[in-house]
Amino acid sequence: MMLELQDIYKSYALGAVRVEVLNGVNLRVDAGEFVSVIGSSGCGKSTLMHIIGFLDTPTSGEYVFEGRKTAAFMDEELCQIRNRKIGFVFQQFHLLPRLSALENICLPLVYRNQPEATNEKIARQVLDRVGMAGREMFRPGELSGGQQQRIAIARALAASPSLILADEPTGALDSQTGQEIMNLFLELNREGITVLIITHDPKIAGQCKRVVRMQDGTLREA
Repeated sequence: MMLELQDIYKSYALGAVRVEVLNGVNLRVDAGEFVSVIGSSGCGKSTLMHIIGFLDTPTSGEYVFEGRKTAAFMDEELCQIRNRKIGFVFQQFHLLPRLSALENICLPLVYRNQPEATNEKIARQVLDRVGMAGREMFRPGELSGGQQQRIAIARALAASPSLILADEPTGALDSQTGQEIMNLFLELNREGITVLIITHDPKIAGQCKRVVRMQDGTLREA
């Protein structure tokens, strides 16, 4: 088992009002699965991904990651998991505009305290892996949206993660480029990486091996 959410609730205070975002979410994802979570905007999909990726914490409920209850994790351990086990891909790429493609990929590797040459070697390998060899010194503004997303995926792969979390990874792309990105995720999953994609697009969700639907803060198998 890769992860399991048990009766997860998440709420936020909005002035004097308490907004319930997740209402008793239950989800199990096994290692090697390719899962999509589909739902309309504002239904809680991104909040769910943030909790799975340790970017946020639930108000209540239990989260088990690789067989361990995460409530007991210390901050340092959570940082290590985010840096070494989980790769993040977002709709808006989140690349630093002043850095080259190579530098953007190397950035999360800096926290591993390994030689700069090692980081650069890894970055070049994953750039080649996503079809971006030769674009090492290009900055994000010099690349198309699809190329930027490939750089973002390469950055996620640099840590050799066991899990990739992708939040609307094709949402800012045209349909052809979006399909190319989806094909890359499918290939990575065939190599054994667990992939969880957040999307509102039925065509994207339908290519995943398993689809769950989020509505009103709860999940059900589609």
